[in-house]
Amino acid sequence: MARAFLGSVGSAPKVAFLWSLGHGDEARGYGKTRHLLWFAARVNEDFGQSVGRLAGRGRHPEKLLAAYASFNTAEGLSLSNLLFDVVLNLARSEGLTLAHLRAAATDAGRTPGDIYKAAAKRLRQSEADWFPGLLSVLSSKGPTAWIEYLESFRQWHKVRYGPGMLRTSVAFLKEIGIDRLLILVDQVEDFASFSTPTYKLKRDFDRLALLCSEDRVLRGCVTFVLTMHPRAARILSRYWHHRVLGPVRVGEGAQNVVQLGAMNKNRFISLVEAYLDTVRTVSSRDRLRPFREEAIEFVHELERGRPGYCLQRLYFLLHLAATEGVEQIERSFVERCLAKEPAL
Repeated sequence: MARAFLGSVGSAPKVAFLWSLGHGDEARGYGKTRHLLWFAARVNEDFGQSVGRLAGRGRHPEKLLAAYASFNTAEGLSLSNLLFDVVLNLARSEGLTLAHLRAAATDAGRTPGDIYKAAAKRLRQSEADWFPGLLSVLSSKGPTAWIEYLESFRQWHKVRYGPGMLRTSVAFLKEIGIDRLLILVDQVEDFASFSTPTYKLKRDFDRLALLCSEDRVLRGCVTFVLTMHPRAARILSRYWHHRVLGPVRVGEGAQNVVQLGAMNKNRFISLVEAYLDTVRTVSSRDRLRPFREEAIEFVHELERGRPGYCLQRLYFLLHLAATEGVEQIERSFVERCLAKEPAL
C-alpha cells in the first residue's frame, strides 16, 4: 500500500487504486473500507514517515496527511460534495494535530497573520476559487471553530464549494509543514454507477483531471486513492482521462494498485481468534471458543472468503447463541440458524 499510494521512485501518483477482486461484479466485503481507515491512521500517526520508508522514499520523505471520505455518505452525490467532506474530515479527525503544527509554526516566530498572508498569496496566484473565511479560522482559531464554520454551510453550498474549500485547506497545510494530502475515497461505486446521470460523470471526472494536473495549488500536493471493483471500473473508464490520470486497470504492471482478494481459511481463522481475544473476559486455551473450527470453515466457505460478510455472519451467530443459551457453536447450529437468515 505504501509503494502503490506514495510511489516508490520519482513523483507520487496523481491517482491510486484499492481494487476488490472476487465474487461478483461488485466484489463487496473484501475489506476496502477497513484498509483505507487503517492506512489513514498509520499515515497520520507520524505524518507518513514510516509509510514513506516502507515505500522506499528515502531518508527525508514528505510530510503526509491522510483524509477519508466516502461517496455513500455524501448528501449530494458529486465530486464537490466529496471534497467538502474531505475538509470536514480533516477538521474533525485531525484538528488537534493541525492546531499543534500551527502552534509549532508560531513558536518558530510566525504569527497567525503571517500564515494567513502566505497562504492567501499562494491562493491568489492560483487564480481559482478559495475562501478567506475558512483560511482565517484555520490560521487563527481552534478546531471547534473550524468545524462550526464548515457545518454552517448548507447542501446547496457543498455541491459547489468543495474544490475551493479543499484548495484553501491545502494552502494552509503547506504553510504549517504538510507537503502532501492523501485523499482516501471510499464507495466510488456509489458514484460510478448506472444511476448517476451521464453529464455528472463526465463533468466530475473532467474536474478531477484538472485538479490533479492543472490546479496551481493542488497539483503535485494531492493524491487520490480510489476504491474500485469491476462494475465501477467499467463505468468510470468511459469518462476517465487516461492520459492525465493514468489507466484504470489491475494487474502486475500497475504500480499504483493494491488488490484485495478472498481471505484463505487459515488467515480467516486467525482473524476470528484476534477478534475474540479483544472481547473475551476470561482467557481460554481454545481461542475460537465458543465456535468450533468446523463452524468457522463452513461460514468461510459459504461467503467465499469475503472477510466482511464472514464476520457479519459470525456476529449474528454469536448473538443468537447467547440468546438461546448455546455454549458451543457447531456446524449444525450454523446451518439451522443461517437457513432462517436472509442473505447478506
